[in-house]
Amino acid sequence: MPAMPEEIFGLDAALLMGLVTIIVTECPRAATASQWLWGGLWKSVKYAAHMRKSITPRSIADTITAAITMYAAGSIVLDAFSGVGGQSVSLAVAGLTVFACDINQTNVDHTMHNARVHGVAERLRMVCGDYFARIAGLAAKWIPIGRKFGAIHVDMPWGKAYEEEIYPLHRMGDGTLSAYDVLEAVAPLSDSFVFKCPRNVAIRDAVKLAYHVQSIKGGASTHTVAMPLVEVFVSGDKTVMAVIYIGDIAAKRLEDIAPPARVVDLTHKRWTIEQCAKSMLSRGKRVGCANVAFAPFA
Repeated sequence: MPAMPEEIFGLDAALLMGLVTIIVTECPRAATASQWLWGGLWKSVKYAAHMRKSITPRSIADTITAAITMYAAGSIVLDAFSGVGGQSVSLAVAGLTVFACDINQTNVDHTMHNARVHGVAERLRMVCGDYFARIAGLAAKWIPIGRKFGAIHVDMPWGKAYEEEIYPLHRMGDGTLSAYDVLEAVAPLSDSFVFKCPRNVAIRDAVKLAYHVQSIKGGASTHTVAMPLVEVFVSGDKTVMAVIYIGDIAAKRLEDIAPPARVVDLTHKRWTIEQCAKSMLSRGKRVGCANVAFAPFA
């Protein structure tokens, strides 16, 4: 979408303007917390106790999988920082071939077990190792021949920064992981990206992250910022998490979403994704669009 001159809004000239569409998705209820996480096979899966909060609830994982299946090109998907395989298994159950990577060998072992429980181990190619090293090796092989993933799903560890009022995407995990660096490394390997994040990420940072990917891929300019799509998952009055769709998957999915009647101006506000969702729901809206101002990642 065309960026409007920052001076009109009294903003720093170094800032860019961008639009973001937000949709709110209600999660179905489950009988137990374990069924909420894993569905009907919850008694058979394996994971370390400390990983429980890191597992993507099955209904959310399946919603993400449905979006990838419908809107991303190709049947091979990368699941980075895959943990114990909640999303990997969902993708494989849908018939996709999944490349997955995690740095923890126990997580890798549990992921393979969970894939076998679901009968999809043959569609999962799981490796243990450092993300950046693995991606560098893969890029060296794939980029020269123009090979790409249909989509890349990234679910980085959130770490203690989750407790902050505004979650910093440049200090994820143990505080040394940057979402910008992680997506920059993998940007040449796909045209569709799905980034899972906490509810307290600033909405303008979602646009900033999308713009960074766009700039790495060579499609950014000071005049055009491609619109990302943010899907917010709620359960009752609780915001569970959010997903930022970037690139082709966002553009294609937006074609099937009726645009809201008006664009909310958030250029002077640092609202979180959760604040946006709650504001929308208070007005009976599940689809919204906002205009934000952000400084490109340097």
